[in-house]
Amino acid sequence: MRLPKLTAFFLCLSILFITSCNDTDELEDENIYYGTLLPMSSSQETPPFTSTATGTIDANYNRLTKTLSYKITFSGLSGTGATAAHIHGLGEPGVVAGVLQTFSPFPAATSGTFSGTLLIDGVKFTEEHLLAGRYYMNIHTAAKPGGEIRGQLILSK
Repeated sequence: MRLPKLTAFFLCLSILFITSCNDTDELEDENIYYGTLLPMSSSQETPPFTSTATGTIDANYNRLTKTLSYKITFSGLSGTGATAAHIHGLGEPGVVAGVLQTFSPFPAATSGTFSGTLLIDGVKFTEEHLLAGRYYMNIHTAAKPGGEIRGQLILSK
């Protein structure tokens, strides 16, 4: 008689475990915000100008781990390429803002990629401002020390 009760117990325990795994996956999915192929261009710089340089930002933010992951892809920068790259804030489109984070070592090239992660610590970077689109990334060159291309971090579900 003990064997059927023990079997039933372990069967229920297994079902509970499988069900909780699905709930955890759903919880994580509900807390991830994405920005896929966000454009970077000279027309987003302040003031806007014309350049053949372009770029994209692929980013996601996980509210559970407070981590922003990003990958910047760029091409066509002037001269010998990038001299610096940063995250700026607080700055909506058309607004110049101070540097909050320098990307290092950023490739000193006319084209390439750069990726990394950033802790949204609630002090220097806040979730509220990130999800409101108040941060932007830009790449600077010798010809355009204020920034040659810029892309706003706009994340959504």
